Order: sequence, then structure tokens, then C-alpha cells
Amino acid sequence: MADDLAVDLAALHVGSNHVLDGVGEAAVDFLRHEDGLADAASGWVGSSQLALGQLAARWEARHSLHKLQVGGLGLHVAEAMVEYRTNEDASCGALGSVAG
Repeated sequence: MADDLAVDLAALHVGSNHVLDGVGEAAVDFLRHEDGLADAASGWVGSSQLALGQLAARWEARHSLHKLQVGGLGLHVAEAMVEYRTNEDASCGALGSVAG
């Protein structure tokens, strides 16, 4: 069984950090877009200004959902890595006590 499963904990750690870093970068990009919309809003009037406000609200809701989902993915990968490592350490300890 051990030959069938190969886990690279360092790669999981790096991967989870990349995912979490991506969430932060996306948040910064979103703020730039939000600032751009806010700057543009003063130049729009009437129904166009209302449509721009509705667009900004949809983008904000969608961004919040994406941030939550992707951030959760990064945290789940990190948790899985820690749980795997903890289990491996416990298994090694149990096997070591049998051998001795």
C-alpha cells in the first residue's frame, strides 16, 4: 500500500501557499477595479450611473464568493497536509514501539 501512495508534503505546502497568495492578489486587483468604477461613477448620470452601481454590486458579491471558495480550498489543502503528516508521525511511532 505504501508504494501506491506518494505524498510530497513540501509541494502541498507550496501549493496551498500559492492558492492563498492568489486570493490576496485577486483582492488587490478587485480593489483597483472598484476604485476605477468609483472614479467613473461621477462621469455617468441617470440610468447609466445606476447600471454602473448595479454592476459594481454584482462584482463585489461575486468576488466575495470567489474569495471565500478559493481561500477555503487553500486552507483545506494546508489542513490535509498537516493531518497527513500527523498521521504519518503517529504511525511511525506505533510501528517503532512494536519493533522495540
